[in-house]
Amino acid sequence: MERCPVCKARLKRDTSICPRCGTDLSIPLSIEPQAEQFIYQSITLLNADKLDQAARAAEQSLQLKRDPLALAVRSFIQHRVSDELLLL
Repeated sequence: MERCPVCKARLKRDTSICPRCGTDLSIPLSIEPQAEQFIYQSITLLNADKLDQAARAAEQSLQLKRDPLALAVRSFIQHRVSDELLLL
């Protein structure tokens, strides 16, 4: 996490308290690895051509953290699903 979600202060590495506003960052910091795990799971499922499961994993990641990679993966999956529907 580069910035405090409350006051937007820049954060130093390995800090769990915002130096500006004093917000406890331990919960948001613990969520980041979970979101990352879901997006990599989504990519693995996408590689295995399991689009429904990949889409669910991408959505789970986005529910935890709005990340550019997760947004891109979700968009890619949506385009793949649309393309498959056109082929039917």
